[in-house]
Amino acid sequence: MSITAALDVFEASEEAFRRLRDVRDLAAAGALAGGEAYSGGRTDYEAALVRLRDAMRVDIGADRVPAMAG
Repeated sequence: MSITAALDVFEASEEAFRRLRDVRDLAAAGALAGGEAYSGGRTDYEAALVRLRDAMRVDIGADRVPAMAG
C-alpha cells in the first residue's frame, strides 16, 4: 500500500492495521469476545475498515457502499 496507493488509502490502511493489531493484542491478553474491551476494539477496527473501503472506492471512482444493517 505504501508504494502504490493514494495517500488517503495508505493512511486508512495503516489505521485499519493498527486497530486489527489492537484487537489481536486484546485477545492475546485474555479479553473475552463478549467483553467490553474486546467489543470496543472490534468496533474501532470495523469503523477503520469501513473508512479504508470508502477511501479505496473513492480512489477508483466508485460510489460508496451503503452501511450494512446488523
